[in-house]
Amino acid sequence: MSEAAVKSHVNENVCLNAGPRSMLKASISPNGRRIVSTSFGMFAMARLWDAESGKEIACLNGVSSASFSPDGHRIVTGSKEHAARVWDAESGQHFALLKGHRNSVRKASFSPDGRRIVTASSDGAARVWDAGSGEEIACLDVHAGSVLCASFSPDGRKIVTGSYDDTAWVRMWDAGSGEEIACLKLGRDSGEGVDIAAFSPDGRRIVTVSSGTRFAAAWVWDAGSGKAMYPADVSVTSASFSLNGTRIVTASYIGAARVWDAESGSEIACLKGHTEGVNSASFSLDGRWIVTASYDRTARVWDAESGSEIACLRGHTEGVNSASFSPDGRRIVTASSDGTVRVWDVACAEAISRNPP
Repeated sequence: MSEAAVKSHVNENVCLNAGPRSMLKASISPNGRRIVSTSFGMFAMARLWDAESGKEIACLNGVSSASFSPDGHRIVTGSKEHAARVWDAESGQHFALLKGHRNSVRKASFSPDGRRIVTASSDGAARVWDAGSGEEIACLDVHAGSVLCASFSPDGRKIVTGSYDDTAWVRMWDAGSGEEIACLKLGRDSGEGVDIAAFSPDGRRIVTVSSGTRFAAAWVWDAGSGKAMYPADVSVTSASFSLNGTRIVTASYIGAARVWDAESGSEIACLKGHTEGVNSASFSLDGRWIVTASYDRTARVWDAESGSEIACLRGHTEGVNSASFSPDGRRIVTASSDGTVRVWDVACAEAISRNPP
């Protein structure tokens, strides 16, 4: 799709009043059939929606995080109930309980082949589970503080974790044995913990984001040696790789997003236009576009090469907490503190706003 086509075909035309729930995140399943949204605070829950009709399929109470399996057929959720759960994404039915943590499960995600799940918990451990049976495979229990995130490498052989552990914010593990491979140390003045840690698509690098407004920063690491390569940005809220692994996009509290060369760490483009802090930034699957979400109540679409703004998605009445493309790049889903989740049809200039009752 050309820049002109994107500029003229991103639109929103329906908005339903959602009530008091503040939507933290929403994403479209890899097969494009479902949307899962999560809210936080006293209304913490996840809701599962049909991506085409907007019909609500299920309400998953007490959920703090949710992510799809690679085929889009299942969802794994974290909760304050010291357990993770696996759900059928078609029906919303629960079919596996991952129980063993001693505190809240903050994040949970599938391995690339969908056969395993890794969970990150406030009990200071990450655990690996069989996604089918729910049996525990390994316990990664070395961190001295809450584990905030955990994710598999693209080949499923390694896991990276981020934590509040100021002796080693980030650790890398063997996904099969659970043995620690490397400590990735940032130093005591690096933030309030690492809440994003992810491998590049080729598995050669890791990008991390340390939390806290004072020292928040993104770093890029060599996944082989565990050594820091370069800092990617400061005052960072999110960071992610393009699908080919050659670029990184970061979002910042200061109201801009930036695109970086993943090899050299040099800045390629600065995406300026938001009037308040940017909460998230991510590439389209083909790497041509970037979508950002901001406290200024908008999401924006950008040309990933030039950094020029292509479209501004207006309609939310409070800050937009997340924005992402569907796998086919034809839709964008946004989640806002106004309680709405909006699905923007990039190709057909239609938008469907889906709101929890």
